[in-house]
Amino acid sequence: DLGINNAVEKYLEAIEQHQPDIIGMSALLTTTMPYMKVVIDTMKEKGIRDDYVVLVGGAPLNEEFGKAVGADAYCRDAAVAVETAKDFMKRKHNVRT
Repeated sequence: DLGINNAVEKYLEAIEQHQPDIIGMSALLTTTMPYMKVVIDTMKEKGIRDDYVVLVGGAPLNEEFGKAVGADAYCRDAAVAVETAKDFMKRKHNVRT
């Protein structure tokens, strides 16, 4: 949990330090939504985008926005995010259900 209003560099530092499988970003205001694309585009520029699953969510978002910013999935709420994360991890580790 990085909190709110973070610079791209803070995301990159956290990724390097924690080496997560999944990166989740949430927006409560429409003014913060465009920054998700900045983070994802910076990951692409650094050549690390494909190393991580990126989930986005939050009240003002929708699936179309998730696709537009280059996220792997849009999650309408925390419960959906958990199930989506589980599905991605099952696929990553070739687990069949």
